[in-house]
Amino acid sequence: MKPKRKLKKFVMPLAYLSSLVIVVLGGILATNFIGKTNNDDFSYNYVVGAFNQDISPVNEIVNEEIIKPFTNEAVEIAKKFYDKDSDEESQQKSIIYFENTYMPNTGILYKNNETFEVVATLDGTVTSVKTDEILGNVVEIKHNANLITVYESLSDVEVKEGDKVLQGDKIGNSGENKVDPANKNELLFEVYYKGLILNPEKYYEMDIKDLSEETE
Repeated sequence: MKPKRKLKKFVMPLAYLSSLVIVVLGGILATNFIGKTNNDDFSYNYVVGAFNQDISPVNEIVNEEIIKPFTNEAVEIAKKFYDKDSDEESQQKSIIYFENTYMPNTGILYKNNETFEVVATLDGTVTSVKTDEILGNVVEIKHNANLITVYESLSDVEVKEGDKVLQGDKIGNSGENKVDPANKNELLFEVYYKGLILNPEKYYEMDIKDLSEETE
């Protein structure tokens, strides 16, 4: 009968050490693989997140400057806004006379020899589309809690209530009204800021940040 062979003392520690090395190497490889996968996911999520941040919600003014409600450079002013602080001569030129009644012009009346496109001055939501017996088709756009613009005397309208519009989007075409029947291609444009009528000429020059401030 052969005698049993005994393992030398250094064999068992060596076996344990080998197993430990295998475990450690396996852990390192797994960590690198997971880390690589996580980095890829992070890059994807970061790009998507950054893209989503650039999408501004409608009704939040993000434009750099205000534009006029038309793009045709031939359009001119037929009657200016009535400013109570202006001189008497300017005030008289800003009075509307209709059916034996004198009324201050609460906007700017624009005119042109030919039909011109009417566009949104800023991003916003169409809150009203209606037909007025005196002013023709009327479109109201709310830009934020402070600001509303109104486009009157349109011959036709290309938006409907609830539509989201961007600055420069076409709303309709110029038309006529009974306030100034002599001109067939007009636009009466009004601005309401914090509930008050605002001279459109001042509106065009306002800072976008001021228009976006919350109402007190």
